[in-house]
Amino acid sequence: MDKYIVLSVFSAFWLLFAVGGWLLAMRYEDKGVIRCCVVLTAACCYLVWLVTFLMQLNPLIGPRADQMVIYAIMSYWENSFIHSEPDD
Repeated sequence: MDKYIVLSVFSAFWLLFAVGGWLLAMRYEDKGVIRCCVVLTAACCYLVWLVTFLMQLNPLIGPRADQMVIYAIMSYWENSFIHSEPDD
């Protein structure tokens, strides 16, 4: 899926969660406490998801491997681009 679609869907979900909780809190006596809890829950969950999503878009640290490990992976894995002969 495209990253903008995913971002839009999850943003809309947490926005609807917060608005729905805000409206649902009107039924109870402790409106302020319930609204605060629901809106803070939605905001915190959205921020955790957003930070995780954005960090995966542009990772700061990539996988590191020794040159011998990379050569071993390329020569022993069957789907490697330099592996042309079947193993005996």
